[in-house]
Amino acid sequence: MAIRETLKSIGKLAHREWDDLVDRLNWGADKPVTTANYVGFGREDYLFLTGRVLRDRGIRRTERDDLLDNLVNNFKRFNSREIRGAEVEIRWGDHVFSRTTDDEGYFQVEHHCPPDAEVASTHALWQEAEIEVVSTPQNGTINATFHADVVVPTEAEFGVISDIDDTILQTDVTSRLKLKMMLHTLLKNAGNRFAFNGVADFYRQLQLGQDGEGFNPFFYVSNSPWNLYDLLRDFLHLNHLPRGPILLRDFGLPTENVVMEFRNHKDAMARRILKVYPELPFILVGDSGEHDTDIYLRIAQDFPGRILAIYIRDVQHERRAARIRKLIDEASGVEVHLVADYAEASAHARAKGWII
Repeated sequence: MAIRETLKSIGKLAHREWDDLVDRLNWGADKPVTTANYVGFGREDYLFLTGRVLRDRGIRRTERDDLLDNLVNNFKRFNSREIRGAEVEIRWGDHVFSRTTDDEGYFQVEHHCPPDAEVASTHALWQEAEIEVVSTPQNGTINATFHADVVVPTEAEFGVISDIDDTILQTDVTSRLKLKMMLHTLLKNAGNRFAFNGVADFYRQLQLGQDGEGFNPFFYVSNSPWNLYDLLRDFLHLNHLPRGPILLRDFGLPTENVVMEFRNHKDAMARRILKVYPELPFILVGDSGEHDTDIYLRIAQDFPGRILAIYIRDVQHERRAARIRKLIDEASGVEVHLVADYAEASAHARAKGWII
């Protein structure tokens, strides 16, 4: 443990020293400042919003992109030029939040308003926060303004928390040494990544709910890095999947306990969502490739009566499926279903009266 923590500290120090060298040499200072504004969520008295201040790497996507274009764009995504120490102001309704970006360029707002104050400016489902980058250490005052969407569900029957990799997006995360997953990530774009059959229809049915006219909010929680946010956002749009916050994570150093970090991220984000909407029941969707079932069952145990059902897509790996079936047999008080496809999940949800 001591060795791992020492290596981690050395890695962070080296990263900071590299950033300082880049700043002194003014590399990239001519690139425009931009923000990666991630869709937030909240209530009328609460806001959760994350973003990142970066140098614009000039990622341009077209329908004619070939393998080399994809490789170049994905390299740019992972070789981001974050700006630490940027002063940012976030405006939400009548509230203004001041933040300074961290070493990776991130800023975050999690704000609870007093009982007699509303943070949201209107009662619309989709709202907008204004983000102004006031200054950066390299550029001084710039006052560049951007916008981020925020979902504020007020009339919903239930919410849906969904994994992404191998739940809706084919990533082959269970492939040997994860080679196929890495090739997908490096060589493909949103237009030539594949969604699983039936997932878009099932998710739209869940979104519309019992009468086919509602709006049940979706939250996508994944272990993918924030660097892939724009690709995943485009993937949802191109495949007609419900719009919603995509909650990713920052990749740490190779010396970090990756498995534990991944579990903690999904677990923590799902719990945060359930706490933000204490009156709303949820459906949880994942796959048998990693530890979605373990995480979801712990959540169901800790939030009794809040989880309508857990759907786990079978990745067709017998050993993993056997482990999931054992977990399901041992579970009590919650509906857990290992499904071969989304037609099976849809049939169950329809029988329960959650969709039409």
